Amino acid sequence: MNGIPKRWHMENALFDAYTVDCHQTLDTHWHSHFLLHLFTDGEGVQEINGNRYPVRRGSMILLSPMDFHRNVITKGSHIRFCAVKISEEAFYHSAGEACALNAFPFVGELEDADFETAHALFELLLREQSKRTLTGHGRFCAALIDQLIILTLRAAPKASLSAAPLKMRRALIYIHCNFKMPIKATDAARHVGYSPNYFSAEFKRETGIEFRKYLQNLRLDFAMNLLRFSDLSVTQACFESGFNTLPHFSQAFKNRFGKNPEHAKEVDA
Repeated sequence: MNGIPKRWHMENALFDAYTVDCHQTLDTHWHSHFLLHLFTDGEGVQEINGNRYPVRRGSMILLSPMDFHRNVITKGSHIRFCAVKISEEAFYHSAGEACALNAFPFVGELEDADFETAHALFELLLREQSKRTLTGHGRFCAALIDQLIILTLRAAPKASLSAAPLKMRRALIYIHCNFKMPIKATDAARHVGYSPNYFSAEFKRETGIEFRKYLQNLRLDFAMNLLRFSDLSVTQACFESGFNTLPHFSQAFKNRFGKNPEHAKEVDA
């Protein structure tokens, strides 16, 4: 591992669909958006936040911007998959906006019939992606992505949905996509059309904690993954995770995980 795990961006696109044929293990990386995979051939392992998931034809995975992952190729094999990067805006206009964000990642295995359906949907999405001038292009692509997300949630045994109101769910998606930025409760409130006071009260009612604490926990969880899956120093992980001072980061880290950030790689018994 060298430095910060690669971070993939989308520029200003709402989504980006593509196919990949891997013949070697990919380095650990993360995305500043949501990501959906459909594995179509080969065998391997998807490592997500330190957990290993066998993947093969029919495996589907939905990742959040908090998830670190890499493809590990089984010796003598390869992995082929379709993927679509999904922006914050596109995600909260899809079935994904109902997902419980603390339940990510969603990993499942499709039955043969559902795999054929998902593969056909991806083929349509890949073809449609280049036809931006056609009538209804955006709606058609959104409908395809929506169906792919639904198939993933149906296949994932641990998939769970949020009971929070729609605007609060969208506020949480906004926070999870922008947690590294210096955002405040007023920014999240404005993003979904709530007044600051109403948002703060509703946020605590839905999550059980105040906005500032929730945001800090996201940053700490991300910092933990940075320290576990990269060779970043504690200082680098501190600032890369959205903290402004090292002493505050170190104390908050110890309070949350019971150990100093220097010992993040140590596995708890």
